[in-house]
Amino acid sequence: MPFTPTVGVCQMNHAMRSGHEVPCHRGLMARIAITGVCGLIGGIVHADLSASNHSLVGIDRPTDERLARGRNVDDSNAPSRLDHACDISQSSIEDLVEMFDGCQYVIHLAADADPSNWQMSMLEVNIEGTWKVIEAAKKASCKRIIIASSGLAQVGLEGRVEPPIGVEHGVSIDSPYGMTKIIGEVLGRSAAKVLEVICVRIGTVIPDDEEHKRRGGRLMATAFLQEDVRRFFRACITSSIDGYLLTAAQSNSPTRFIDLEPGLSVLNWNPVEWD
Repeated sequence: MPFTPTVGVCQMNHAMRSGHEVPCHRGLMARIAITGVCGLIGGIVHADLSASNHSLVGIDRPTDERLARGRNVDDSNAPSRLDHACDISQSSIEDLVEMFDGCQYVIHLAADADPSNWQMSMLEVNIEGTWKVIEAAKKASCKRIIIASSGLAQVGLEGRVEPPIGVEHGVSIDSPYGMTKIIGEVLGRSAAKVLEVICVRIGTVIPDDEEHKRRGGRLMATAFLQEDVRRFFRACITSSIDGYLLTAAQSNSPTRFIDLEPGLSVLNWNPVEWD
């Protein structure tokens, strides 16, 4: 991609920890970097992997910037997950390589997630930032990167394609956010020559799972319950893949219209039973 890295200085809240561990899919502890760690999904994933005694490296914007943007403002525990406070789009690849030192896995959740944002910041964070994270993961000799994409990469197919809509049906967007997520998938596929790459079109995650059922409609159809978030990302760390995997990840809502294959089979994960 023709993006020139912009050098930035990151605030490092904790001293760097180093040392390579045995890969997690052998049943042992891994070192895992998580970008966007102070967000809702980042918090769910961080808590679950921490409970399994993995060594985690949390990366996100400085707390005051995150709060000013209205991101996950009610999560008082978010600052405790933050090891490196920085804007990935303004950080150098070398900065990110240092953060990824000793990591076998990178879970890349950081994004400008406002579908209505047409400003340059969307491109800087979601495209240039993703490119930098991928390049840093390669230079740091990471084993695998998990890149968060979105169901909005296919939103334009809804009502045009007979469900379930699968990855084989291609893409159709209605927002610059969806465009940036498709580009992230392409960057991930290209990186699969060097890294193992999982690109996941994530469903709708909200603080209160019960709201999916109360409100119904598309919110319920695209629901990604928090226990399923845990199950899916756990499987991303523990399962073997062959190079590149593109899949959707949602819960088993009775109104779901998105196909969860090939992720269910390849990663050997299953959503919880829908009550």
